[in-house]
Amino acid sequence: MPRQKDRATAACLLCRQKKLKCDTQKPQCGNCKIKGIECQQGALRHKPRPTNHRIAQLEHENELLRQKCSQLGSTDSVLDEDQQPRRADWLASTSPVQPQGLGSATNDSLGSPRDAHVGLSRDTLAPEVPDSQKNASLYHGPTSTIYDDTATWDESESTSRRLTTLNNDEWTKCVLFSETARQRQLEPLNVVAGRFDFDGVDPDTAMELLSIYWSRQLYTAQIIYRPVFMRDMACGGPYFSKLLLNAIFFAVSKHCTRPGIRSNPEDITTAGYRYRQRFSELLRDCFDKSEITTLQALLIMSNALFSRCDERSLSWLYAGNAFNMIIDLGLHVLPSPGTLPAEEYELRRRILWGAYLIDKIQCLFQGRPPLLRRINFDAPLKFLDEYDELDLFQGTTYGMAQHLTGAPSLNVTLLTKLCELSLIAERILCDVYSESQVMSRTHSSNVLEDIKSSLSSWRNSLPPQLDYTSASLPVVVLPQTYCLLALYNVLIILSQRPSINDSHRNGGVSTSVHESVNACTAAANQIAQILRDYSQGFSIHSAPYLLSYAAYISATIHARVVAQKGQASSAFQFLILCRNALKANERLYSAAGKAGANLDKLACRLGINLAEDSVVMGGNAVAVSDVEIPNCLSNAPGNPNQCDETSFLASNWELSDLDLEAIAHGFQIDGDFNYLMHPLGS
Repeated sequence: MPRQKDRATAACLLCRQKKLKCDTQKPQCGNCKIKGIECQQGALRHKPRPTNHRIAQLEHENELLRQKCSQLGSTDSVLDEDQQPRRADWLASTSPVQPQGLGSATNDSLGSPRDAHVGLSRDTLAPEVPDSQKNASLYHGPTSTIYDDTATWDESESTSRRLTTLNNDEWTKCVLFSETARQRQLEPLNVVAGRFDFDGVDPDTAMELLSIYWSRQLYTAQIIYRPVFMRDMACGGPYFSKLLLNAIFFAVSKHCTRPGIRSNPEDITTAGYRYRQRFSELLRDCFDKSEITTLQALLIMSNALFSRCDERSLSWLYAGNAFNMIIDLGLHVLPSPGTLPAEEYELRRRILWGAYLIDKIQCLFQGRPPLLRRINFDAPLKFLDEYDELDLFQGTTYGMAQHLTGAPSLNVTLLTKLCELSLIAERILCDVYSESQVMSRTHSSNVLEDIKSSLSSWRNSLPPQLDYTSASLPVVVLPQTYCLLALYNVLIILSQRPSINDSHRNGGVSTSVHESVNACTAAANQIAQILRDYSQGFSIHSAPYLLSYAAYISATIHARVVAQKGQASSAFQFLILCRNALKANERLYSAAGKAGANLDKLACRLGINLAEDSVVMGGNAVAVSDVEIPNCLSNAPGNPNQCDETSFLASNWELSDLDLEAIAHGFQIDGDFNYLMHPLGS
């Protein structure tokens, strides 16, 4: 008792010295008594304590901040006093915006791509150190033992954030647009100041290659968010790497006319191989770590290695590793609204949907099952940065017949429509051409009708500037628009052709088979029209590879019709057109040469002697634009026709007297081509 009294007296004396109100009747901890604050010892029992993952993440962030401060301090020490303020101001204006609220209780399991990027170096930790000791912020779902299910979740707060985000979409668009415009203004200034790291490449050459890359955006370029990539190239941020830079250089080098980037100045096929060699060197140090720039580089190289080099196995392996990195980083699940800055959300959406699109295109090209499935990721198909939509189109590498003045690139709309089309492509690949469906040789009529309806709805939703074949007024047609419509017609053929293949099982030709033949032939003819119109506005020799693929798919249909109608039919003209398009693209794409060889093999099996007929027509010297097409298809830019989709009916395409039984047999005769799941043969 005396001791307790002495302690109370001492506490009162301390409170008098601090001029604080003392309550000796209320139990308080010593720390609160000294600081003179109300003790929350009882309330602490109900306050959620930080998780071990959060504590480890904070310690990791503190260590990274210390390292960054140390690096900046050592760099600034060698600068003159008059240079330091300018450098600091520039870094402040170009450095990445730091994410707000990262690693909160609602997002511990997801983390941020920035956390995965700014990791410890290879020399800091031994390779055998487990991820749990590296403080790695990787994705693990609820079935994992690492999943943290103790984090609190305020449902009302989440709903409020979601509603706020929906209401602020327009504001976010303005913020992203202004920031993108600012970064685009900084690009030439950073070039003059020498701030860009081109990995030893001459700045003029490097900027020309980057310009080609941005101007040829179809689907691969969209996985790179240009504002953050160019900004981080100037300030050493996490969304730039030399690996990614060299992947870009190699992918577009075949479209650059500079002899200096070629191993043999006279041979365009040797362009950019130094960049591929550099890419392989850098990949050795990046391949075992999941990073955004690494997966972007792998996807770009995957596409280039297939179309340009015809290295299918390596292309597929690169793409597979990139898709695994997406899951490992948790990019397939967007954090709750308000957790990350707007640019982080935009970056994640573009990477995920761009990768999804690349996956479906590669699966069509190579005849393989898709790796990324829509059901396995959560991200809306919505892009808020619309700067690229109105950015002027640059067509220097397309060999334009006439300059397109003031034409917007429409990149956001094109990306959105391509992604919508890729969703339908996934259904075709999984529900029609999966191995179980191919082996059973049965296809649900409901599935095929649903796919047909989806394709029709997609076509009807196209804005006039993207559907020039049905536009009532003249429109400026971009190269990407031709590719978009060509892919649509390819999917029609892929979805309708199984009905023709299965006709022999039904003991005769049904009405549905008749409709499928009409649909496939109409789509093949429209692809021929697209090739003809493209060659009138642009050079077919520099066309994107997607048009070569469409030409091959179209030719497989024309060959069946020619086998029945003979060389006097329009189908023969279309077949020669498609074959010449493939020949024209052999210079840039090895895969086009392989497709052309398989087309010749198919023609031989069907009894069509293309080699002899090509000599009569002038061989390979006959240009695509020289092949005659019926007037209803002569829809060149600036001279739109007045035909609608009814003009592609069988009666207008000389199909009324076709022997459908023989056509169906023609689809069965060719072994390797039994299913377009293997479009280029074995």
